[in-house]
Amino acid sequence: MELFSVTYLESQYFWTTVAFLVLLGVMAKFVVPAVLAVLDARAAKIAADLDAAAQSRSVAEGALADYNAKLVAARKEAAEMVSRSRAEAEALASERIKQVEADLARKAEEARASIAAAKAEALQAVRAEVAELAVQVAEKLLVQSVDEKAAKALTDKALAGKLN
Repeated sequence: MELFSVTYLESQYFWTTVAFLVLLGVMAKFVVPAVLAVLDARAAKIAADLDAAAQSRSVAEGALADYNAKLVAARKEAAEMVSRSRAEAEALASERIKQVEADLARKAEEARASIAAAKAEALQAVRAEVAELAVQVAEKLLVQSVDEKAAKALTDKALAGKLN
C-alpha cells in the first residue's frame, strides 16, 4: 500500500470539503445568527448606555449651570449682606458717636454750671466774710478811737483772722 495515493487524496479532499461546507452551513444557520444577535444586543446596550450617558451629561450640565447661577446669586446676596451690615455698623457707630458727643456736651455744661455755682457760692462766702470782718473792724473802731496806725493794725489782724 502506498502511503500517499492520489485517489485517496481526492476522496479526502472531497470529504474535507463536504465537511467544511456542512460546518459552514450549520454555522451560518445557527451560530452566526446567535453571535449576531449577541453583538446586536451588545451594540444596542452600548447605544442605550451612550444615550443614557449623554442624557446624564446634559442633566449634569444643567445642574452645574443651576449650581453656578445659585452660587453667583449667593455671592451677590452675601456681598449685599456685608454691605448692609457695614452700613448698619457705620450708622450705629455714628449714632453712638453723636450720643457720646451729646453726653460730653451735657457733662461739660453741667461742669460749667457746677463751677459757676461753686464760684457764686465762694463769692457769696467771701462777701459774707468781708462783711463780717468789716462789722468787727467797725465795732472795734467805735469802741476805741483809733488813729491811722491802729486802724491799719486792726485791719491786718482782721484779715489774718485774729480779731475777736
